[in-house]
Amino acid sequence: MKILLQGRLEGALLERLESIVGDEHTFVTPGSREELIEEGKDVDIFYGYCSEDIFPHLPNIKWIQASSAGMDRHMYPAIRESDVILTNAAGLYATHVADQAFALLLGLARGIHDSVRNQDKHQWGRGKSPMIEIDGFKIGIVGMGGIGMQMAKRAKGFDMHVSAVDAYRTDKPDNVDELMPMDRLSDMMSRVDVVMIACPLTEETRGLINADNLSVMQPTAFFINVARGPIVNEPDLIEILRAGKIAGAGLDVTEIEPLPEESPLWDFDNVIISPHSAGGSQHRMRRVTEFFLDNLERYLKGEGLKNVVNKQLGF
Repeated sequence: MKILLQGRLEGALLERLESIVGDEHTFVTPGSREELIEEGKDVDIFYGYCSEDIFPHLPNIKWIQASSAGMDRHMYPAIRESDVILTNAAGLYATHVADQAFALLLGLARGIHDSVRNQDKHQWGRGKSPMIEIDGFKIGIVGMGGIGMQMAKRAKGFDMHVSAVDAYRTDKPDNVDELMPMDRLSDMMSRVDVVMIACPLTEETRGLINADNLSVMQPTAFFINVARGPIVNEPDLIEILRAGKIAGAGLDVTEIEPLPEESPLWDFDNVIISPHSAGGSQHRMRRVTEFFLDNLERYLKGEGLKNVVNKQLGF
């Protein structure tokens, strides 16, 4: 087997890879696109982001281990129609993405964004935002995968009542008070103090959040999206915010990234924007690479892989 890795490994991770590969298999870490295309001609296993323009240069590929959890960028026709096994990093980003969601919520609730703006101007004083205590909030989580589970865990630390909707999960986790099917989304959003998005981007979830369900939220409720921008109909969200129908929004993702300079979202006093940075962590690369190496051992032993993606569902 020939294994291609995007990015070089060092230290204990490199030693473990060398141990797994042994003398029977080989691995390469190309430093440029040109090297990747040349080396890819006889590659069996690919670790990293296999873009649509790279995939045709991997004629012998059998398994792709994506370094991301979301699979929307991998769902191009060539890979969906192929026999190539696709695995992802689902669950490995859950803790720090959930951290980001609560950082955005707390920033809005405690007026941190106002304080930062005042600090930039060397001004002492509170902003216009009311000071909100989130202890005892009702939270609604859209999607009960790894990220949703970590959101629920953190919510319970704030003594929140946790409601969730999920398209496929039916077993209610211990940290969730009520788990409902997706057709209860609007009902859930109408009853909670904060809505957090944690579902994958698929054809079914594109535009899932729109004027119909945003308009039923309470005027004191917050909206947080750390999943994917196109899950939200952004013009609808802008109009809801402009009309003052919700208390505010925390957005780590937007429909177009980078967010265009002319977007009205930049100028709302009750919006905090972070640049799709929720996936950042000092542990990120180690965790994902260790997961790949675990899966690589399984693959070379003929064992079943973890996190196999259903290419028809898109996750």
